[in-house]
Amino acid sequence: MLAHVFTPSGETETMLLPEDHRGSIDRLKALVGDAIEAVPIAGARYLIFSANSKVGPHEVNQIATIMAHEAESIQRTDYLAGTVVLIPQSILNA
Repeated sequence: MLAHVFTPSGETETMLLPEDHRGSIDRLKALVGDAIEAVPIAGARYLIFSANSKVGPHEVNQIATIMAHEAESIQRTDYLAGTVVLIPQSILNA
């Protein structure tokens, strides 16, 4: 399954996640950090990010924050930080 990676610097990358559920989750953890969180956005998709991305020095991820605001998944005063991955809902449902 395809995933889209958004870095705080504004760079984006499309990547192929492993077919098996465990492999996909492990890859997501490697990309964003061990403790992952998810917020829904339109089109049965989720933004995956580290639960610890705001601990210590961090960078706001403008692209992911805008997407989460548009979906009303986070409050207007909140933001997403660090690397964020956009995935289809089916990866979480496996």
